[in-house]
Amino acid sequence: MPIRPYSPADRAACLALFDSNVPEFFLAEERAEFAAFLGQPFDPGESGEYSVLEEAGRVVACGGVWLDPESPERPAGLSWGMVARNAHRRGYGSALLAFRLARLRALGAREVHLDTSQHSAPFFARSGFREVRRVPGGYGPGLDRVDRVAALGG
Repeated sequence: MPIRPYSPADRAACLALFDSNVPEFFLAEERAEFAAFLGQPFDPGESGEYSVLEEAGRVVACGGVWLDPESPERPAGLSWGMVARNAHRRGYGSALLAFRLARLRALGAREVHLDTSQHSAPFFARSGFREVRRVPGGYGPGLDRVDRVAALGG
């Protein structure tokens, strides 16, 4: 399961991953925001990093990390993580999460934040993330926003 930096050539594959997870994990209206996110330059010291996980030469998962040392409340976190809907429960999400947490540790982060839906929240709970806030319908009708945080050990 090679994980490598995202490149603009991965854009269509990442958008297809997003589309495969609508409506359970993402709302269709979020696609434009994700597409804009993919169009930005990624830099660990600025906007963060974004990576793709491949299986047999095909992108099956993607996800990023970000740092904001100026924010004491949310200094580091995870962004736009997803696995192709037909590839859930095969270990791709766990492998990508472990990779992203390792990257944040390497960048000096001691705590990681994320927001996710109620559908993905149990995955992150199993990985040591504790819930700090829940907003029913926070992303839209039927899709709660669940904020989670985890300490990063050395």
